[in-house]
Formats: sequence, C-alpha cells, structure tokens
Amino acid sequence: MRLIAICALLLFACHFKAQEIGIGLTLASVKTKFETGKDVIRFMHEKYKQGPCKSYTFSQKNSHYRNDSLMGNSEWHEYIEFPDKFRIDFGKSEDGNFIIFKNDSSYRYKNSQLKKVKDDSNILLLLLGGMYYRELSDVYARLEKEHFHTEILSTQKVKKQTYYVIGAQKGDTLSNQIWVDKTNFRVVRIIEKMDQESTMDMSFNAFQKSCKGYTETKVTFKRNGKIEQVEEYYNIISRDKMPDEIFNPK
Repeated sequence: MRLIAICALLLFACHFKAQEIGIGLTLASVKTKFETGKDVIRFMHEKYKQGPCKSYTFSQKNSHYRNDSLMGNSEWHEYIEFPDKFRIDFGKSEDGNFIIFKNDSSYRYKNSQLKKVKDDSNILLLLLGGMYYRELSDVYARLEKEHFHTEILSTQKVKKQTYYVIGAQKGDTLSNQIWVDKTNFRVVRIIEKMDQESTMDMSFNAFQKSCKGYTETKVTFKRNGKIEQVEEYYNIISRDKMPDEIFNPK
C-alpha cells in the first residue's frame, strides 16, 4: 500500500512538473512571437529599460573613405547622457571644434564659435540607448516621425544568422529599417534614407557589455553602398553624472 502511495505521489509530481514546463514553454512562445516591429521594440524596451549605462565618455579612432578607398584618419572624444545629450569633440577639445546634440537640436561650433543650429532628433542616440530612458509611446512616435514604419516586421538571414528587421519587408534594402539580433535583441544595423540622393547603412560590428546593456565598439558607415567611415571606440568609462557645461550650448 505504501509503495502504491509513493508511486502515486511520483506520478502526480511528474504530471505537475510537465504542466509547469508546458506553461513555461507557452509563456516563452508568447513572449517571443512577434507580429509587428512594435512588438519587438516593446520587448527590447522591457528587457533593457534603464539598462545601458546612462552617462559615459569614450574616444574613437576614425578611418575615412572615399569610393571605398582609405583617405585618412582622425580621433574624436565623446560624451553621452541618455536619453538626449551627446557631444563630440573633433580632435583636441581645446581647439573648440565640436557639436552638441541636446533636446532634438544640434549646435555646431568651430574655433569655439557657434556656426550652426538645426533640428536633429539623432536616431542613433535613440536606438543605441536613449530609447531605454524614454516612455515606449515616445519611442514609437519618434521612429514613425523619422519614417521607420514600425508596423512592418520581417526576418532576414545573413551568414546563417537570422535577424528581425523592423520597417522593411524581406529583400527591401531601401526603406528605413532596424535590424535586431534574435539572440540578445541588440541593434546590429540601421538603414536610413538621409535625403533623395543618399542612403546611410550603419553596421554595428562589435560591442561590449556595459552596465545592464551593451555599448558598441566598432561601427561601419556606408553611403549608397560605399564605405564612408569606420569608427572604433575605446576608453569607454561610465560616469555617475556629466557636468552641466558639457552639454550647454551657451
């Protein structure tokens, strides 16, 4: 009798465990079954919300190309504070050649003199970290404003790796689109039409884990299919808070 009772308990435990596994699989399936680009963005937003380092500095080495031929090199120094502050010093900071992105505007300086102010929502800043410090509805609105059609979702396979592609159907390489790695939900490529004559194709070739997210360490920019610039980032340092004057256009 005792043996029968033990067997019954074991069978019940196995049945319960199977149900538990089944529920887990069902939840996982629901979680990763995406119908639209918005579904992928929502999942990314939940996964990495306030995860990437909020403030950090880094330097970058640039290789400049023309018609796929190397023309020269440069070095820049940069500051980021998500969701909407970004500064690039071109060369030595004391030379006064820099640009500040802040609150959807950019301010360009030459020899410490303000030369140009323009509207600039900076999609790169949004997709590589800023989105995780904004409300989801705001992220959707910003992408749609820049003509990324977030209702569209397809998958693309390159070198045995499959990606989610937000904003374009399979085979479309002209529409504004965001490629997302299916394993870690990191943005690996952005294609954006800059104007009627040029399309920028940005590939994020290498990265490192940073806080509870990722920071890119190598990016390749192609304009109309030809390499324009390759950037390699180094000396990436997380900061608690940036001094206010770093991003002050005045």
